[in-house]
Amino acid sequence: MNGLAVLHTKQKQYDQAEKFFDEALKGRQRELGDDHPDTLESKNDLAVLYKEQARYDDAERLLLEAVEGRRLKLGDRHPHALESLNNLIDLYEAWGKSEKADEWRAKLPQTEGAEE
Repeated sequence: MNGLAVLHTKQKQYDQAEKFFDEALKGRQRELGDDHPDTLESKNDLAVLYKEQARYDDAERLLLEAVEGRRLKLGDRHPHALESLNNLIDLYEAWGKSEKADEWRAKLPQTEGAEE
């Protein structure tokens, strides 16, 4: 179902994409629970769609849940946790909230050997 939603998003058919993302999220919440990695993926994906639609409040709520859930379940350095964190940073930039973006950017794990 996510594949169809992504296709509709790329074609800027946001109403159709939202329908598929929302169905996937509700199904995963019902079958797997709210904090399952697949459910968190659906929250992330729906939030990205909301960002594209400038529905920033809705996107923020879902991305905060995805970031925190993925960090707890998968760890700070897991690619999916980093994906959600970067999506949250992108959301704040698009929303004109650079200070919030910087706050979350500071939470990105530093790579070993990186100099500040």
